[in-house]
Amino acid sequence: MLPVMACFLVMGHTASTVGAGLTYHLGMSYEGLPSQVGDVETTDRALWLALAEESLGGSPVESLTSTTVDGIPIRALYRSDDPEAVEAAPGVPGVSPFTRGGSAAVGLVGGWDVRALVLDAGPVEANASVHDELENGSTSVLLDPVAIGLDDAADLGSTLDGVHLEMASVALTPGPRCVESAGWLVDLWEERGVPVADRSGDLGVDPLGVAARHGTAPEVDGSLTELVARVVESDRVRAISVDSSPYSDSGLGPAWELACSLSTGVAYLRAMEEDGVSVDDALGSMAFTYSATADQFMTIAMFRTARRCWDRVAAACGAGGSGRAQVQRALTSAAMVTRVDPWVNMLRVTVAGFAAGVAGADSVTLHPFDSAVGRPDAFGRRMARNTQLLLLEESSLARMVDPAGGSLYVEDLTERLAGAAWDRFVSIEADGGMAKAVAGGRIASEAESAWAARKAGLIAGDEVVTGVSAYPNPDETPLVRADPVPVPTGPLPLRRPAGLFEGPVTP
Repeated sequence: MLPVMACFLVMGHTASTVGAGLTYHLGMSYEGLPSQVGDVETTDRALWLALAEESLGGSPVESLTSTTVDGIPIRALYRSDDPEAVEAAPGVPGVSPFTRGGSAAVGLVGGWDVRALVLDAGPVEANASVHDELENGSTSVLLDPVAIGLDDAADLGSTLDGVHLEMASVALTPGPRCVESAGWLVDLWEERGVPVADRSGDLGVDPLGVAARHGTAPEVDGSLTELVARVVESDRVRAISVDSSPYSDSGLGPAWELACSLSTGVAYLRAMEEDGVSVDDALGSMAFTYSATADQFMTIAMFRTARRCWDRVAAACGAGGSGRAQVQRALTSAAMVTRVDPWVNMLRVTVAGFAAGVAGADSVTLHPFDSAVGRPDAFGRRMARNTQLLLLEESSLARMVDPAGGSLYVEDLTERLAGAAWDRFVSIEADGGMAKAVAGGRIASEAESAWAARKAGLIAGDEVVTGVSAYPNPDETPLVRADPVPVPTGPLPLRRPAGLFEGPVTP
């Protein structure tokens, strides 16, 4: 592996070479269009601006520009002749820099993996939910060992009792005992005689992400290498999960979420390199989880940016070909769901799931609409599952590769987000890496600052939470669910904007 830090500091943005005969994006032709359409499309920019400013009462068009939490400007209009436009080189799906997709086919055949989140208390209840999900359309399950209360291998076996593990993919969310629970899953595959080629899932080993969420020691040791060695022959198993949702849930913006994921991935690559794992095996052992929010275009840009940036990291490590393509898991934001008027959450997770799907995520998990109230019931899980099935089977979202590609807005946002994320990533690495950033409190401090700014905007009314801080229903009948999942007490707490207005939970 090349000296990673040196490569990061000197590499510049590079464009990929598009193969001859591959056409994924064609410019619009104005030939044959009605004259009025042609006139509109070719109107002089200065004339258009003058007309726009007249309609704004003399205010400049720039007055409509907003700025994201990461300092990225969002303009009112994006034109190819805009002097502020950023030139993008997105390439094609399946080719470096993988901005448009990790493969040329992406999910064209079967769509993305519909991954169901299981949060039931106890192995018996969790087992019933697992069967319900797999029998009714989910293609894999995501088990939360902390929420379920898995204490040993027997508990995991009970949770997956009756499940055909050679057919169903099983993933584990990273928790304080992630190395142990990962071993339990591998042991279960071996105990049940599941062929190596048929094993599928994510082991959920992410010590740095767990440290950020749960407050454990941010240490990366040889356990990563041991688990990678146990599943190295299983092409569909990812031993290491780089879960960036703790950073998003704590209030950090997309650029910081991306930067933290990149730095975490680099830390794991270094640890495996020191233990003699090849670059290809190390990269093949990893999957990245990103938060999908109701900010549709930002979510699309974030997944596209993540693939592009990780391609640069992998290139710096000497990897080549498809091994540089990032495997992505989308998990809708736990911070955006509300306890008050939870029905609006159905709209939020639908938009988030839509964005993650069209952005090319390999698997998508939706938080059920009632997940902020307590443990989701069968109806909540059904709505989360069927939302994805509608997006896939009725809206046919997976039948087009990167449908947002070529949009001047999306390409500009992707390019600017890539620059902002890379700058933050380099800063983390220059300060000693992700483990030091978590242990030393830098990431927690950044999250607190970002949350303080957002909190001020929420209180001032500059940002609203529909159904909670704006348009509340005074006659709402509160939703009742079982006891909520235990809240982690690490340095990066879950900060829900709606929590500022919902009041205390009443028994």
